[in-house]
Amino acid sequence: MPRNDPANDRYNPPGTSSVDFEKFNFGELEVDELFWQTDNQTEDRPWRKINQTQATDLKTQTTHSFRNDAVVYQKT
Repeated sequence: MPRNDPANDRYNPPGTSSVDFEKFNFGELEVDELFWQTDNQTEDRPWRKINQTQATDLKTQTTHSFRNDAVVYQKT
């Protein structure tokens, strides 16, 4: 009879409440869209694109420049 042993299972899918991220280039985003610099929400904070080259860190309210080919992530 099979045993249910989650600690030693080889495949343990993420929970249904986990957040999925999709990878984009900064230049592909529309102005005013939110994005993150990594796909780890607990270690990163959200940004808002304010024009074609800049975004605002929503936690510190500072503005930074981004290259159009910079990889960013959005929640899906």
